[in-house]
Amino acid sequence: MKAIEKKLLPIGFMVLFLTSFGCAFGTRHVVLNPMKTSLTLDASGQRASLEVTDRRDPSLKPVVGHVKNGYGMKTAQVVADKDVSVWVRDVVAGELKRMGGSIETDGANLKNKRSKIRIDVLVFYAQAYMRYGAEVTVALSVNKNDRDIIKEKSFTGKATLGMNWGASSASYQKVLELAMEEMLQKMIPEILVGLKR
Repeated sequence: MKAIEKKLLPIGFMVLFLTSFGCAFGTRHVVLNPMKTSLTLDASGQRASLEVTDRRDPSLKPVVGHVKNGYGMKTAQVVADKDVSVWVRDVVAGELKRMGGSIETDGANLKNKRSKIRIDVLVFYAQAYMRYGAEVTVALSVNKNDRDIIKEKSFTGKATLGMNWGASSASYQKVLELAMEEMLQKMIPEILVGLKR
């Protein structure tokens, strides 16, 4: 019996080690690629400036998530390859342009437009414990002819994705994109309503 216990003890320690840490170490790098939604709205004739700011805790940047071990403890960071606000700006501008809108993102020309869109990124975060999960929350303001049409209205997208077997960078990227798309599905129609008033 003691011989069996001696063999099982090291195996038990190995299982404990793997469930505690596993693939939970090492920074994951998320590539924020251009993306499109499935929205088929018409923004023809709509002209506006677009400004996006990142209002998340400055101490977190460029962190956009964490890896957790088998006990739910944070063991590694997930970092973005570019500024989150730039990515959100480019995706939103791309969507509105694809729908026929004319969107200005050059800082020098933002104040000259009659219609102004401002988006503040409040939450942009992914994590993996048993499953991948992400949340993207923004506050939208639309100003037209110096009148607030929409003032800091919040939109949230959440997503989950499969089992977390290896905490891969690609899976963090995918779940963030899914959360972003859900948020855009809610926000883009509101932007167009505001611009058309």
